Amino acid sequence: MAYEQEDLYENVVFRNSQIVYPPDMACHLTPTSSADSRIFRTDPSQETSKPTRPRQSLLDAFDPVLQRKSVTSSSRPKHSEVLKLSHIDFTDHSAPPPLPKRNASFKVHQYDPVAIENGRVEFQMKQEKVPALVIPCVESSTTSEEEEELPACPSAPKNATHKEKVKVLMNKVANVDWLTGRKRFSTTNVPQIKESDLTESGTTQQLKLGTTDTLGHAGMLIWSISGSKKDPQNLWTELKNRVLSAFTGQTTEAPIYEINLEKLVSIGLSGAEESLCFELAHSKEKFKLIITVNTAKERFKWMEWILESAYGDIFSPELRKCFTRSGRVFIKDGITGEWQIAWLLIQSYSKKLWVKKTVGPIVCEDLRKVHSVSQLSDGGGSPYALQVGSPIVIHWPDHTCYIQSDLKAETEAWFLLSRAVALQSGTDLEDHQLTADDVPVLVECCIKFIETYGMLTEGIYRRSGVQSKINRLLVGLRYDAWNVHISCDEYTEHDVANVLKRFFRTLPEPLLTNELYSQWIDGLTLDSHEHQLELYKHLISGLPHVNRRTLRKLLGHLHAVQNKCEKNLMSVSNLAALWGPNLMTVESARDHTSNFSHTNAETDVVLQLIQYYPWLFDVDREKLAVNDQISEMQERLEQGAFAKKTAGDIRTWIFSEMIDQDIAVEIGPRIKVCDVIPGLRPADHKANSAILMESICQGDLRRPLHLKELLLPALLKWADWSEEYRKDNHLLFGQHPTIAKLCDNDKSLSPKSIFEVHYSGPKNKGFRQCPFEFCKARFTLLKDLKNHTIYGRWDLENILWYLGGDSRRNAPTKWCITFIERDVPVPKKGHLFLGHCMAFATETDYLTFLKYLILTEFEGGLSGFVV
Repeated sequence: MAYEQEDLYENVVFRNSQIVYPPDMACHLTPTSSADSRIFRTDPSQETSKPTRPRQSLLDAFDPVLQRKSVTSSSRPKHSEVLKLSHIDFTDHSAPPPLPKRNASFKVHQYDPVAIENGRVEFQMKQEKVPALVIPCVESSTTSEEEEELPACPSAPKNATHKEKVKVLMNKVANVDWLTGRKRFSTTNVPQIKESDLTESGTTQQLKLGTTDTLGHAGMLIWSISGSKKDPQNLWTELKNRVLSAFTGQTTEAPIYEINLEKLVSIGLSGAEESLCFELAHSKEKFKLIITVNTAKERFKWMEWILESAYGDIFSPELRKCFTRSGRVFIKDGITGEWQIAWLLIQSYSKKLWVKKTVGPIVCEDLRKVHSVSQLSDGGGSPYALQVGSPIVIHWPDHTCYIQSDLKAETEAWFLLSRAVALQSGTDLEDHQLTADDVPVLVECCIKFIETYGMLTEGIYRRSGVQSKINRLLVGLRYDAWNVHISCDEYTEHDVANVLKRFFRTLPEPLLTNELYSQWIDGLTLDSHEHQLELYKHLISGLPHVNRRTLRKLLGHLHAVQNKCEKNLMSVSNLAALWGPNLMTVESARDHTSNFSHTNAETDVVLQLIQYYPWLFDVDREKLAVNDQISEMQERLEQGAFAKKTAGDIRTWIFSEMIDQDIAVEIGPRIKVCDVIPGLRPADHKANSAILMESICQGDLRRPLHLKELLLPALLKWADWSEEYRKDNHLLFGQHPTIAKLCDNDKSLSPKSIFEVHYSGPKNKGFRQCPFEFCKARFTLLKDLKNHTIYGRWDLENILWYLGGDSRRNAPTKWCITFIERDVPVPKKGHLFLGHCMAFATETDYLTFLKYLILTEFEGGLSGFVV
């Protein structure tokens, strides 16, 4: 229907299949001819003068008063204010030309296509022909100067404001109740794309749907539901307005799946990277959606779009482009922290964890420096999570983080991923677990062991070790270096030295890098020695960060070894001959044909790096002097230089259960437990679980003594105790049932940090049930898990712990631990009992706590106690 009077259609509305005009406007409507009275035009005589009428709101037309004024077609007057649709001829002779077909040229002038969707009117004026897969939609209110301007409707107002009025009018009409349930126009039909316009994947399109400012994305993806028996479906997928929809076909209007990304819990890779799948977890759905694409590039593109649509700009575009997993979780710092919402993003290739809390900037955590990743098995999770689950505990050197997702399955997925990324080392040097100084943990452990036990060993780094032990230790350190304890009872210093050499020899790239190899060698040709050292210092600064920090640590160690060459017979030239090929070439790139010139050059380079280590790395001379004094003191201790200065030995009695009698033993200031044990048992008696114990409180409390612990301090501390607590104290050599059970079940006990215990303090007669945490060598007693109120906290280095409990306490269980503080007198005024007692609910918790308590405090774990 064409309109010829300006502003005439402004307040025209539909109601009950009728056109309703305001009374002042209806009076100017007359039939165009007597032959066809169904076509109404404005009265030509009235064209020069606009009708004067109040500007009533459009919604007033739906007032019941107007409905009472409506008349039927039989009694309709000549100038009626209600006109039925049957009275109007919609076949206007001035109708616009038909719209062109899809992908046709837009040279023919067209009218603006109008569509109603979700109660809004969308105008799509003119579309440019653009490259494949990107179909922008230009807003109807703006037109580029370079484009050919489309002609407006001949009968429509030329003023741009009238077009906006029509848009507002039609939006109000589309939202009325009589349109509810009727089929509306849809804008979900995506334009067809020619096969020649498809990209590499052939499925993904970027569309600007409707008149919103956000880009939508569409393409053919394979959808499957985890745990469902249905076959995967190839569906047309659209991402628009934070909703991911799937349709059976490109022209289908009703979606079969809709995922509201506002409730997205996580998105991440599904399975191996070559599977080309990613998964979505939703808080309101029990299933997990798995989507498969054609290429890895397309997979990361869809993951980037979905992540941006779900979480906005929480993560930068660089982080969204390539990540392994991201999602919304609950997080807290330490056991006493408060749970709060956070967003996580893991990049497995860089081993980085990005954390964005509700307050504060985004934080980058280095997963290479994680000591351990565990999962609590006895509650303690966030009270705000939708499902009750066990939170993840990630330990860094300086802090601990607790993480839990809304869904229990997603918490488990975060645990497996973070553990795999953090604890499993890669092949490259920078992919290994690192210390706080950015040195691989494997290198740090080997150097510490050699500096403790092998600095004075003759032929260190020259003599070979046992190949089976070298292979076993190297595999363990590469898998999880933080969880490997190198015991001198199991490995020799030569075994560990060969592990360190093999580690550098089998790297994909040498420590001094292939890129700088020629420059290291060319430095030997310089005439001036000062210029040579300046070049080496410049080359060291050009190494990658982890390589540079590792080289500093290794050269400092080799410099200390060559300072003891009078004892170990390893001069700087000997060390350089062994380490030169290992630091400058790797086993995989080595030419098996003999090339002595290259080997000699590599030896000369490393010789100067070791010899001039203090100058190359600007090491403080005072620090070197302190290290020399420590090394000298260690040497004198090992050679027994202080043995002549002892004031005399103390004779004491030790009861041996092996022979059932007391044995007199002389104890001096340097006598250790391992020195007296051979005389406490008969030569023909073999007991693998026999230990030396300190027995107090009439035998109720017993403390195992480590084989390297000095005996004299253990006896002298009793002198400060009152007569009541020291009268029956003695040393006992025999078996303890708890230690025997630990030896039998050591491998079956899984890590755990929070326990439910019954606690009794030194001033209390009864026990109270409360949570207890053992983390980072610290005892933490809580009043409850919900409020995280700390009842008490003790560091392991400041306490002595005993197996058992005082019988006068009447503990609720027999699995008890009693500990006393080293700096607190025994007994202290007001104390009723000795120390603090904890009774565990189950024997498994009791043994688990003891296992990790011993591993934390002593080297070698149980092997440091048992003979």
